[in-house]
Amino acid sequence: MLSAETLNFNPAWKFIKDDVEQGQKVDLDDSSWETVSAPHTFNDVDTFDDWSELGHVGERDQWDGRTWYRKHFVAPKEWDGKQIILEFEAIRQLSEVYINGVKLGGSENGFVPFGFNLSKHLKYGENNVIAVMADNSFVRDEEDQGHKWDAYEGGAKLPWNNPHWHPAHGGIYRNVKLHVKDAVHLTLPLYDNLETVGTYTYALDPSREKATIGVEPEVMNSSSESQSLEVISLVFDADGEQVLELKESAKLAAGEKKVIQMRAQLENPRLWEPASPHVYTVKTQLKVDGKVVDENQEPLGVRWMQFNPHTGFYINDRYVKMKGWGQKPTNEWPGLGAAQPDWMHYFTMQLMAEANGNMVRWGHCAGAKASLVASDQLGILTLQVGVDGEQDVEGHPWEVRAAAFRDMIIYFRNHPSIVVWEGGNRRVSRPHVVELTDFIKKYDPHGGRGYGHRSPDTVVGEFSNVSITMEGGGFREGMTPIEGEYNREESPRRVWDRQTPPYENWHAVGSYDLTAEQFALNQCWQWDKVSFRGHGGGANWIFSDSTSGGRVNTEVSRTSGEVDGVRLPKEAYYACRVIFSDEPDMHLLGHWNYPAGTKKTQYVISNAEEVELFLNGKSLGKQKRTVGTDVRNNKHPLIFSWADVPFEKGEVLAVAYIDGKEVCRHEKKSTGDAVALRITPILGPDGFQANGSDVALFDVEAVDKDGKRVLVWNGKVDFELSGPGIWRGGYNSGKIKTINHTYLDLESGINRVAVRSTLEPGEITLKVTTEKGLKAGSVSVKVNDAKVANGISGYMPPLPAAEPTERLAAPPAEDLEMAKRDKPLELAKVDGIVSDLTYTGPSPSGADIVKPMIGQPAFSDYPNPFKVIHPLVAESEQIRLPFHDWDYWAADVVGFVVDKDAWVYVGHVHSLPSPAWLDEFEKLDASLSLNNGKETHELYRKHFKANSEILIPSNLDMNQEQLKKIKQRHMHFRQMMIFVVEDK
Repeated sequence: MLSAETLNFNPAWKFIKDDVEQGQKVDLDDSSWETVSAPHTFNDVDTFDDWSELGHVGERDQWDGRTWYRKHFVAPKEWDGKQIILEFEAIRQLSEVYINGVKLGGSENGFVPFGFNLSKHLKYGENNVIAVMADNSFVRDEEDQGHKWDAYEGGAKLPWNNPHWHPAHGGIYRNVKLHVKDAVHLTLPLYDNLETVGTYTYALDPSREKATIGVEPEVMNSSSESQSLEVISLVFDADGEQVLELKESAKLAAGEKKVIQMRAQLENPRLWEPASPHVYTVKTQLKVDGKVVDENQEPLGVRWMQFNPHTGFYINDRYVKMKGWGQKPTNEWPGLGAAQPDWMHYFTMQLMAEANGNMVRWGHCAGAKASLVASDQLGILTLQVGVDGEQDVEGHPWEVRAAAFRDMIIYFRNHPSIVVWEGGNRRVSRPHVVELTDFIKKYDPHGGRGYGHRSPDTVVGEFSNVSITMEGGGFREGMTPIEGEYNREESPRRVWDRQTPPYENWHAVGSYDLTAEQFALNQCWQWDKVSFRGHGGGANWIFSDSTSGGRVNTEVSRTSGEVDGVRLPKEAYYACRVIFSDEPDMHLLGHWNYPAGTKKTQYVISNAEEVELFLNGKSLGKQKRTVGTDVRNNKHPLIFSWADVPFEKGEVLAVAYIDGKEVCRHEKKSTGDAVALRITPILGPDGFQANGSDVALFDVEAVDKDGKRVLVWNGKVDFELSGPGIWRGGYNSGKIKTINHTYLDLESGINRVAVRSTLEPGEITLKVTTEKGLKAGSVSVKVNDAKVANGISGYMPPLPAAEPTERLAAPPAEDLEMAKRDKPLELAKVDGIVSDLTYTGPSPSGADIVKPMIGQPAFSDYPNPFKVIHPLVAESEQIRLPFHDWDYWAADVVGFVVDKDAWVYVGHVHSLPSPAWLDEFEKLDASLSLNNGKETHELYRKHFKANSEILIPSNLDMNQEQLKKIKQRHMHFRQMMIFVVEDK
């Protein structure tokens, strides 16, 4: 029998949301503390419950501070002499770990796994106490330093521990494992504290005909004598068939640690790529005296990549356009925060795949283990980062960040889905980029991955083959552009359009007030920023609504997601499915339950050549694919529209054609009045587990007499839960303080709620009622015994199994030919003063760089010419903004770099109050103003050194009342002028 095992250490921790004195003491009385199981956060009931503050600052009204977890367990006597290793997948944000009162160490990065060897500190056959202090004290933008942090080394704030970037959900929010190993054993990929690197798997010189498979397990001899050992690695394909065996012998001195290198050739490998993500399993066994004393399993993907700066991204010689999303690594969920069972992380990734997404960019810290496993299985190309906010750092924060990058590479390097190691959300100094890339050379020399930063400069560009662009801007010569953040608009799921009650006159307070219909159409225009062949593709920002970086203070989250916080799809989700599809597809927007007398434009998104619309069987005509894009008139090659369609109860049907033949159809039918409530459970692959941290989701719908969801029913419902479960609830996106109540509104006929398990098996029953006369709904779910004893379980709930995919044929000749092309990508650059231009506005025309001249348009998308240009800026480079984004407001709207010493001039609309950031600029004499035919602009200027990165925010500091007034007056407050003049 194998003497090594990995145990589930998640269940049954004692927890208190307070900083108790000497929380690590063995004899501390914690009997009154709450019993919880990891993954756990203490911010599950104070998130998604406050209005988003304007200014991209994130949800800040949350409990933060020092908390304590304690676990009591008996270490069996048979563990004496073994190596007992405790692994935390992550703790937010700062942690200290103790065993029997002795401090082992801690972690400060909040996202990357770490571990400790407990062997020397355990009492075998007796009770032991592990104590964990978890502190989520976070930094708010206006604070000069983090509070309650002076107890930690360095005393400096970590910029990524800020709700501006990440929801500040504290706790042991990912899995905890206990590894029991012999003195001679295979190490774990846990460098922090343990300085071990685990087993490395890779493919050398892969092709469609053969590949050299490399397996490099690290073996440790913790015994007091030298040991002779044998290492065997067996490679299995996805069907469970053994395809390769690698074997090596070694001798280790007492206390020695060694990496064993093994290689063997695999014929006709099954390749990993998004359309056919084949994952091999490498099972490595360690034998001493002919007996297997340890084993592990690691994934292996055979694939190779090419990052071509002229023709895009290739995997296995196949051209692949990256099509997907950015996502916060907290993956936060209303009522649950960042603490979710693994199957729910898979659930989110599977939704991406079902919308034809094939990439994710974790922003801006490392994604979870479960998410990476899901990406391997689902074929989702991954940009994985260590930890970051949006700036380089120095001193202790850099030490934390660099170590986290190293540890992240070691832990995740075997996942074939990772195609880019991202060095940061901004550029860093030369010493820092050297340090980061040296980690890749040392720990992932055969990964074949890309490396890059968002908005790289020439310094990091020297070490990068990928430029992570933003909003279609920020290209660098010689680097393949992969979009990191496009389409940063916002729209709640509940607002269908401006013809559907109760939202006929809906406008958000903020610049992001798109309806679900407009947000779906917006996906098409935004995709144009990255859709051209030479671009690698990229990440729509973001996949699910998040509480970080919200910008509309009539929503409780940033509603940029294609699904809402509980992962219910918006119309934009289906639009993306069509945009990302390689097969004929279509989506008919909206519903078909309007008030009598309604007339509206009916939209269809399709990649077909022609679409025909039918109303109750009568054709309303065919529309052909348009050529070119016209945002003002909702024209786009993927958008088909019919104006003034009168509502008639019944059916609206869209049929798509290619070469005159029907390729797909989509219909929407009117429903009757809602008569009943229906509940549908969503569970993990092994059902609902009594482990204290599993979750059962329930979809609640209002349905008509035919069982169809009534898509326009919005009303309050009440829940009643019985049995061994903890009510977590859900949320309403447009109301505050809806978390954790036993009532909610259905939005567009549906909502989704959660119940967390306890440690007690049995059965739970959930009932839902409403005062609106609908028949009540009820459902029961069995709670399975998770076999928890002594605070430990030998059972770790599995992830769902991905559907098998057929092996793809060799790539078409055009892909191979494109890979050889040498056509440079056109760069938005005039004569070398301005580079890396990014603009976060909604218009696909974006910003551009020109030489300003009298008579030339002052905007990138509107003909209004300059009538007056002062000589001060006549020889400048002008950064032109789109006129049609006149009512757009966001933080960090324009970003660019000056490659030479330069003066930056800003033309500010004289009739508007000047924003606070403009105080740093020198205001010039009124006689130096500009006129573009619409507005007079007063000139301000500031000097910048070469290679300075410049961010120009909104030209108006807004609060709610100011914004209302501005919109009522229809003032064009985004008509800002920016000029850059070289300082000679």
